[in-house]
Amino acid sequence: MASYTITESKTYNQAADAVIKSAVEAISQLGGSQSKKSKPEAGRLEANFNKKIGSQPLNNRIQLEVNVTSQSAEQCTVSIVAYPVDPVGQKLMFGVQGQPARAVVDAFLGKMD
Repeated sequence: MASYTITESKTYNQAADAVIKSAVEAISQLGGSQSKKSKPEAGRLEANFNKKIGSQPLNNRIQLEVNVTSQSAEQCTVSIVAYPVDPVGQKLMFGVQGQPARAVVDAFLGKMD
């Protein structure tokens, strides 16, 4: 069975607080809505993209989870997990059309750079 989950990590030469702020702005600009589980002050963001990212339509809803961990005062690592979900937020294991999680991760990282 194919996995539709995308997992990536990227290191930034910026303070974690600045990267968290950029991530919150990127999610907002791309049309994602932060979930109640999001805790930006702790470096954890969760967002849902409801079948579109920006003006690009997607075939599925995507859950995006972002963790920002500080490596030093001027460096941090961003860990991303994205996967398709059903209307009640449960992870989809089949029936996913295309690569919507990849599209969300690529657009998110594009806004972060």
